[in-house]
Amino acid sequence: MDRFFSLCLQGDINAAMEYLNSIQPKTKEIEKLQQMYIERFFSQKSEENILTDDSWIRDVVSAYHDYFRTVLTNADVINDAELNLNNSLRRYLQIEAPLNIDETENELAKIFNEKGYSFLGGVTPPFRGAYIWNCTETVHFNVEIPQQSIPVSVHLMSDFILEGWMGYATFNNRSVGGWANEDGLYCNIKRYKDLDDDQFQVSYLKHEAQHLYDYKYFPGLKSYELEYRAKLVELIYSKNHLILEKFLNDAKNDPDFPHPYASFNIIKNLSSSLFNKDYEPNINVWLEKDYKKISSTALKLLEKNSSEIGIES
Repeated sequence: MDRFFSLCLQGDINAAMEYLNSIQPKTKEIEKLQQMYIERFFSQKSEENILTDDSWIRDVVSAYHDYFRTVLTNADVINDAELNLNNSLRRYLQIEAPLNIDETENELAKIFNEKGYSFLGGVTPPFRGAYIWNCTETVHFNVEIPQQSIPVSVHLMSDFILEGWMGYATFNNRSVGGWANEDGLYCNIKRYKDLDDDQFQVSYLKHEAQHLYDYKYFPGLKSYELEYRAKLVELIYSKNHLILEKFLNDAKNDPDFPHPYASFNIIKNLSSSLFNKDYEPNINVWLEKDYKKISSTALKLLEKNSSEIGIES
């Protein structure tokens, strides 16, 4: 179901459902998935399992669920949906003074902290989060990326009760693996079964470490530019075609979605370098190419990008 979940992560549940409906014959697994999505996104009232008994937290999470359902089925109303979300959240804060949604989420974070939870608001482009979790453990790594080796602190997050719009769009089958900020890296640890395997060491650790490097040496890069560079680092250190295949499935030519757009530009630029084509969509063509050649070409693309934006790799 990789293609289905990739469409969900492109922020269009309608397109994802069209793809699901087109699959014939349907297995019981697909029929069950179809019903889950109909009940969540296309029913009058969706019953959600919110993992807390705290009624205030349940109300706040439900407000985000309503927002997610709206924007993921009709992105044209994103501004109205955000306004409605802010109004709902302000009611739960019992604040009458007008606050913009960033200010509202700052107030939410204080209350969640008092209740023993961590809260991160803001935007995971193009929609708002949020992320709410209960437990954090910090570990330390020394991470090699093409430019240098850097020490990083990784805050391992667990016991989530909300995993942003990506988690909601995929029933947490696909969600944000983590993020980078000033005090280190944050990691959704349930995404990674083994901290020694490539999914963690390459797709998370090196990817996010590249963000830290770029924040320091070239602040101001757009989200899709940051993702382009970090995804190239994944390809540089990967040992096979698996990550490339994921990027091919996820790719979307839309800068409003930084991850899919970065994947699109990577496939586009690799296609030009390796096949002298504008864009090669066929995974079988890629599988015939020695992966070491793909990896070395990814490094050249990173070096070229670094030169263009004024960073020495």
